[in-house]
Amino acid sequence: MKRLFYGLLISLLLAVSARAQTVEGDWQGTLKVGAEELRLVLHVTKDEKGGLKATLDSPDQNAMGTPVTSISFVEPALRFEIQEIGSFEGAIDKERATISGTWTVAATQGGGSAPLVLKRAGAAPKEKQAGGSESP
Repeated sequence: MKRLFYGLLISLLLAVSARAQTVEGDWQGTLKVGAEELRLVLHVTKDEKGGLKATLDSPDQNAMGTPVTSISFVEPALRFEIQEIGSFEGAIDKERATISGTWTVAATQGGGSAPLVLKRAGAAPKEKQAGGSESP
């Protein structure tokens, strides 16, 4: 009976691990503010402690590698902030290909908000599953 219980428990853990998706990777979108359009690229990775860290590029402003002050992902919600610049709150879709949300400009930059859709650039990185194997 114990073997059956442990077998079911391991199966459940593997299923949950396979279901758990990552937000890590590169995400691209275009922020439309009035007549102006700014391309944005969000680069999300894991930090040394297993949490998330990110940088943001704005190629049209020649601003590359701007550090994200804080980032959190609690499925399906992604939130990040760049102090003194702005913040984003959005939700990832079921396919893990698009994050739709709102960019809010910091008050120090004039305030305001605009819709922003970030699309995954390339394939999602592989995520380690229980037991050390990688998911496809």
